[in-house]
Amino acid sequence: MKTSVIDSRGAHVATHTRRVSLLVATVMLAPLSASAQAPAAAAPSQAPESAVPPVAVVEASARGRQVALKEALALSAKQSPDIAAARAQAELARASVGRAWAAWKPDITATGQIVHTSAPSSLDLGQFVGLVGQVYQIPPQNLGALPPPVPIVGVNSRYATLQISQPLFTPQGAFLIGPAQAGSEAAALGAQEAREQVLLNVARTYLGLQGVEQLIEAAREAEAVALKREKDARAQLEVGMAVEVSLLRAQTETAQARAQLAQLAGQRAQLLAMLEALVGEPVTPLPAGASGVEWGGVKDEQAQPWEQTYSVRSATKAFEAAEGVLRYDRFAWLPSVAAVGKGNYNSNTGFSGQTTSYDLILAVTVPLYDRGLRYAAKREDEAKLAQAKAQLDGSRAKARATWVAARANLEAAQAALTQAEAQAQLAARAQKQVEASARAGVVTNLELSDADSRRFLAASAAAQSRAAVDIRRAELAAAEGQLAALVQAE
Repeated sequence: MKTSVIDSRGAHVATHTRRVSLLVATVMLAPLSASAQAPAAAAPSQAPESAVPPVAVVEASARGRQVALKEALALSAKQSPDIAAARAQAELARASVGRAWAAWKPDITATGQIVHTSAPSSLDLGQFVGLVGQVYQIPPQNLGALPPPVPIVGVNSRYATLQISQPLFTPQGAFLIGPAQAGSEAAALGAQEAREQVLLNVARTYLGLQGVEQLIEAAREAEAVALKREKDARAQLEVGMAVEVSLLRAQTETAQARAQLAQLAGQRAQLLAMLEALVGEPVTPLPAGASGVEWGGVKDEQAQPWEQTYSVRSATKAFEAAEGVLRYDRFAWLPSVAAVGKGNYNSNTGFSGQTTSYDLILAVTVPLYDRGLRYAAKREDEAKLAQAKAQLDGSRAKARATWVAARANLEAAQAALTQAEAQAQLAARAQKQVEASARAGVVTNLELSDADSRRFLAASAAAQSRAAVDIRRAELAAAEGQLAALVQAE
């Protein structure tokens, strides 16, 4: 039962993780693709210059207080419904430990009855002697010396019993408490694994929002440059130094920049809603680079950091529980010994002349043959042990593969960030040189527009790379089971 609970929670969290990853990837890649596919529609020469930009929409979509990533993780750990459900499953498993300890606890029962019968019975020795005398024609002598009639069953009788049974030895109590505790620990670790995955989703969404904020800044800068180009083109057109196509090109770039801002505003609102659902209240991230989390360095593979993940630890405990259950099957033939104390009350005094009595019993139960159920259970538990061993091996292999992939992705993201930042710096210098050449009249407006586009693309790529590095660091921390430790260390 514990394994199925862990698997169902793992399947649910894995599906949620894939959805968040797909959404963050879509958000981070959408600006570049939209920029590459934006139509070059010509705006009219008299288009109003004071159109309301989407920047106001971006600002209006922000709601909730600003929190650091560590605080967002802590809020999610306290308020997430998924984590609460996983903890409830762990509580169910913890209850099984108390059920196992019940094998050593006493069993106390009290019963009572009131019986009305139409056929009461009693023992009358005087009547018996009289009958014998009549048979043998012997007159009875001194009947007063005989005892009065003894009631056996009265018309209205009352019965009560109090019984206490204390196990002295039982195979269940000797061998099943350890497996129950191991199963409870496996379920608790499974709940922590579910929490780890939820925290990873929070980190991905939070860091993805920071990346979108950087993209918005790049789009705002592109809009400002496009508005400047449009203003210069109008001025040149008025004095006859440029043709109308220059103004049309500048207005097209302005429209593209504003379309980028509108698209990023929608993506930001979507991620904010998802972050609110994961955290449990509306929050917004701090600016990029101010997450307040120290991810630490990359560990060596020889240290086997994936062994510290909750999934591997949970599978290890589940394997230990299966081993303990099989050990009980091998010793289930042992006898059970119990001490029984029994108190009785009978309103009919009977031959004893007492209404109360007690019995002390030492009971020994030897399971000789139970229709083969014990042997069938042993075969089932052997199969469950093999299944738990396979799941443990699979969990270790998957955890190692996840850690290796996370480390490789982090190294690749860091290399991509270095290249993207270099490209952004180069594109910025190239834009300045082209602007200087444009003022000198040695380059065309088309070359100037191309330089602006390249700088925006380079700045967007650098922003995406920075966000990707942070996300990869969070994934590596989760692959080492360290995200929850960040919350606990607060």
